[in-house]
Amino acid sequence: MPVNKIKTALEKELKDLRESGRDKGAEMVITDVIKPEGEFGPRVCIQGYGEKKFIKMNSNSYLGMSLNPEVIKAEEKAAEKFGVGPGAVRFISGTYAPHIELEKKLADFHGRESAMIFSSAYVTSLG
Repeated sequence: MPVNKIKTALEKELKDLRESGRDKGAEMVITDVIKPEGEFGPRVCIQGYGEKKFIKMNSNSYLGMSLNPEVIKAEEKAAEKFGVGPGAVRFISGTYAPHIELEKKLADFHGRESAMIFSSAYVTSLG
């Protein structure tokens, strides 16, 4: 199929998605995270919405631990020792001492001989 036919077909599909409201749309950029206040959980500010605060309904911080001062200090300490960056999964980058320490603590907590941590919920479900 010639490139111009593919381009025309893709442009039509994108137009259909936009017109039906099924396109991705503009990305919402979080500009600030407001720590929990009283009975209210954390809020986020989104670019283009001024000072309006939003509840973030999707997050991997299931228990709100990403804003916990102890967790932040521990992360800073780990960053000083091990560095920062995207890294890779253990079978590529290797296993770090904190992986082993966490697995031991989890095994002890659950009364098991051993435990294994995974890089994501998706990978965990694959087993």
